[in-house]
Amino acid sequence: MTSPIAMVSLLVLASAAPAEETLREISWSQLEEAGQLQAGLVVPASDETSFEHLKVVCPPGGGEMTTVNLFTITGPGVTRLRYAVTGKVRCEGLKSAGYLEMWNHFPDGGMYFSRTLGDSGPLQSLEGSCDWRTFVVPFYIDEGSEQRPSKLEFNVVLPGSGTVELSPLRLVQYTAPAANPMAVGTWWSDETGGWLGGILGTVLGCMGGLIGWLSARGRARRLVVGMMKAMMAVGAAALISGVAALVQSQPYGVYYPLLLLGILCSVVPASLLPVVRRRFEQLELRRMSAVDVP
Repeated sequence: MTSPIAMVSLLVLASAAPAEETLREISWSQLEEAGQLQAGLVVPASDETSFEHLKVVCPPGGGEMTTVNLFTITGPGVTRLRYAVTGKVRCEGLKSAGYLEMWNHFPDGGMYFSRTLGDSGPLQSLEGSCDWRTFVVPFYIDEGSEQRPSKLEFNVVLPGSGTVELSPLRLVQYTAPAANPMAVGTWWSDETGGWLGGILGTVLGCMGGLIGWLSARGRARRLVVGMMKAMMAVGAAALISGVAALVQSQPYGVYYPLLLLGILCSVVPASLLPVVRRRFEQLELRRMSAVDVP
């Protein structure tokens, strides 16, 4: 029988992020040396933060919403229909919702923007204070269009006060036709989360039924106890992963199945294991008594 841990590993590998191609690594120090960094302070890597990052502070006297242009990429080399700028962001003291913004310029004169204005996940807006988390600013070109961007402008929009910090960024494009840029930074999609919950729920339900049938008849004690311990181990791992998903602002389809699986596999087997052991002991005593009685 395939173990629950192996099943979890296979499902996680199957839910990998969409195929992507890195077009450009965006280093703040290199932009600054080239004179292409428009704003912000480059902070070198340290013990606190293992990578260099850009610190952007809302300028004094800034309005209700202040747009700060960070850099412009001319000739980004995009050849696919879906692409994005991705990295990590941290913010502090934002009194209301700010966001990251990318303006996409096309050869025909068209200009279109993408903004991180979501409620959760990699498209979540910037508000209050938050630790480092993954973000993505995606763009979709209509199917059949031969237009590709000739220039990209990347901005951070601050709500009057506060600080935003950005890790080195990447400009990527997605090689799979159905790839979803919004899935960048998420552990899996909502659809995969549904499949994950359904498959694991079925496997664990079958294991629970087998455990109940064997323990009621006093058979395969070692197998029953081993399966219950394996379920508790998977539950503990799922619970830790679910809490980590919440901390990293993963979407509902990621953290909810993990937390549900973690609670069910941790609490139920742990509460039933002593009962099952007593059941086996009682049946064993009955067998011994039956042997002793003439």
